[in-house]
Amino acid sequence: MEKRIYAGIDLTTRKTERKMRFIEAGIKIIGTNGYRSATLRALCSEAGLTERYFYESFCSTENLFLAVLDYLTLDFKTRLLALIKLHTRPQNGAEQTKEQNLAKQTDLARLALSLYFTEVQNPVFARITLIEVLGMSPTVDQKYIENTREFSLLVTQIIRAIEPDIRIEPQDEEIVGTALVGSIITTATGWMLQGYPYSIEQMVNNCLKILTGTARQLISSAVQDNVIPVATSAMSKPMSAP
Repeated sequence: MEKRIYAGIDLTTRKTERKMRFIEAGIKIIGTNGYRSATLRALCSEAGLTERYFYESFCSTENLFLAVLDYLTLDFKTRLLALIKLHTRPQNGAEQTKEQNLAKQTDLARLALSLYFTEVQNPVFARITLIEVLGMSPTVDQKYIENTREFSLLVTQIIRAIEPDIRIEPQDEEIVGTALVGSIITTATGWMLQGYPYSIEQMVNNCLKILTGTARQLISSAVQDNVIPVATSAMSKPMSAP
């Protein structure tokens, strides 16, 4: 079966382009005025397309919102993964000291946080990913949970880059990662709602303390777990006769 060509563009490409126009319309409307403003009429007007083309790609405005959320988070996650890969790949050439490695991996954490807060400084991105995503429906709630879990795994990669010798159970690592993501998201939300009163540098520097502090606490806990208290060790030995 031959592809239908119109104005030099095949049907599949035209469908993809129309879907993207609705996603872009959703980003603009939801990010500016909220999800309730994203009516079918408003979306079609912004996209310059009819309702027929909306239902070609989406079954509901909630379905569109999920596509908008996926588009924004995938774009950010792709750049974050590239950053992590660049800073955790093996280095060729001369060996680096522990201090040099620590400085490099702290740079990774700083750059990752800077990337995130730069995104959040865009009020459209911030409103959609931090505000509108909450409490919309069980389906959107599940997507939010999945996204948070994905980013918690990336955060724990950064923590392990800072302190490679961390020893922690997998389920505990997930809890720690989720806690760190939650604290950063809460901080970012407050920053946005207050109208961005602090610089990105201030946000990064203070959140970096949380990440590096957690990494050091985890390595400290691992060391303590391996230490046998001297008093206990001495008491366990049989007393020799005087």
